Amino acid sequence: MSEDPSSESPRQPLKGTATSKGPSKHAPSATSTPTPVDQTGAGSRLIEATTVSIDRGGAGEVQAETVNVARGGIGAASAEDISVNVGGIGHAQADDIAVRMGGIGIARADRISVEMGGVGLAVGGNVSLVQAGARVVLARDLRISQGAAMTVVAANVTLARQSGAFLILARKVNGDVRTVVDWRGALAMGAAIGICLGLLRRRHRN
Repeated sequence: MSEDPSSESPRQPLKGTATSKGPSKHAPSATSTPTPVDQTGAGSRLIEATTVSIDRGGAGEVQAETVNVARGGIGAASAEDISVNVGGIGHAQADDIAVRMGGIGIARADRISVEMGGVGLAVGGNVSLVQAGARVVLARDLRISQGAAMTVVAANVTLARQSGAFLILARKVNGDVRTVVDWRGALAMGAAIGICLGLLRRRHRN
């Protein structure tokens, strides 16, 4: 039985330089020149390129040297440099991540800078939050300016004016420190929770 020559061949990752500017009616092709990315199919495939630019569009997964997102979104991105301007990324890993008026769910990088945006989990060597917020920050050095974080674990923390954090666990803290719970409070809270759990278990056994 002969194969149907019109059957669809397996999809391959896109290579080269990719530029996304919203939905397109044509399928993307792999070339060395900037190529529009079909938004109807890009969400489920991997885009590999030297430079990937998302402008008012989206992509599922991207691997590149440089990733630029403007008014768009990416599910996961891995690159040397990632820049987000009025956009978002679910999971980003790079050497340098810069976010302005955007958000990232999980950011892992040597340097992470967020301005007028937000990040769920930031794991990096040097993290900067300017008029921005973070849920959890794990860093070597963290600086917050007119921003806030829920939980901070870092070696060195600098809090500029109008900044605060719910919980800070750090070796050194500089600036106007305003925390709801410091490390002593965290230990006390942990002990209290442990006692409560012990009482509940004992009551359950009885």
